[in-house]
Amino acid sequence: MMKPVVAGTFAVVMGCAAPPPAPDARPAESAQPPSAGASPEAATATAGAAEVASAPPPTGAGTPELPQDGGARTAAEAAADGTLQPGSAPIDAGDAGDAASALSMEKVMPALESKDLTERASALFDAVVKNEPALAEAFWFPKEPFIPLKDVKDPGKYWDNLHAAYLNDVKAMHRKRKSWEGARFVGFQVGSRPKWVPPGDEANKIGYYRSLHGKLKYELDGKPASLDVHTIISWQGRWYITHLGDFKKR
Repeated sequence: MMKPVVAGTFAVVMGCAAPPPAPDARPAESAQPPSAGASPEAATATAGAAEVASAPPPTGAGTPELPQDGGARTAAEAAADGTLQPGSAPIDAGDAGDAASALSMEKVMPALESKDLTERASALFDAVVKNEPALAEAFWFPKEPFIPLKDVKDPGKYWDNLHAAYLNDVKAMHRKRKSWEGARFVGFQVGSRPKWVPPGDEANKIGYYRSLHGKLKYELDGKPASLDVHTIISWQGRWYITHLGDFKKR
């Protein structure tokens, strides 16, 4: 119906009458060349209207095409093509359930050195020196994400046991020296090369990176020393302690 409508409208404007369409006329599926008797202006208007009607939608319109893997690429695949970058920004995971899903999709190894890691390690050292375990909470793995992560009967209770052991380990480290006067924090060094632990390993529902035997470095009386940090794992682009001492020997 496009050609008759456009032509008719143009004819009224130009002061002439356009013949009505035939009763049995069918809608045109595509634009047709103007008739030999049509004026140049009418032919131009008809052709322009046809181009608008048949023009494809703008590039990028509609629903964007999703990646073939749905975004759930493994850490090994991402590392192989260079898209896995240490220290990528953490994601906003929302509540515990959303956080579990977000981590399984993220699979990003935290930076081995960062201001955030140094500050939380420094807080742990202060906790040891002052014998105040509460100062070390920022470096401990939070309870909320731990519950959906751990595949055990009662993950909340298990977290409570690990957390209590962590606080005791801080006190035990304080007892390693008769005096900590003059001790100065130097830095934290990640221990073993971080290993990707896939879901299902170590009784976990969610994969993560894990490193063993990090070093909490400090100086005392001008001599370098260090404290062993048994296990750290990744969560939302940050490193957290899950075992300060060797939990299995208890």
